[in-house]
Amino acid sequence: MKQKGLTIEPRPGIVYLKFEEAQAGGLDTSSRASAVEYAEVIAVGQDVGVKVGDHVFVKSWGVDSIYHEGKEYRFCNIKTDGILAVVR
Repeated sequence: MKQKGLTIEPRPGIVYLKFEEAQAGGLDTSSRASAVEYAEVIAVGQDVGVKVGDHVFVKSWGVDSIYHEGKEYRFCNIKTDGILAVVR
């Protein structure tokens, strides 16, 4: 995935995520107190079990953030069981 001059290629078992707020069907992830976040899969490494474009629920503590030139990039390692479910 190419973004602002960067090419992001997650390593095996890593997923690059774009986080969104979910407020539907009684679910509200907009609160920072929420232990679960809603995200879109932007790029994937090998052997991850999700694909680009999937929407997922992720444990807040299961995400690593990297900051580069004022932008935050957020990743989840599949081995930490950070992804709870794919939303269909």
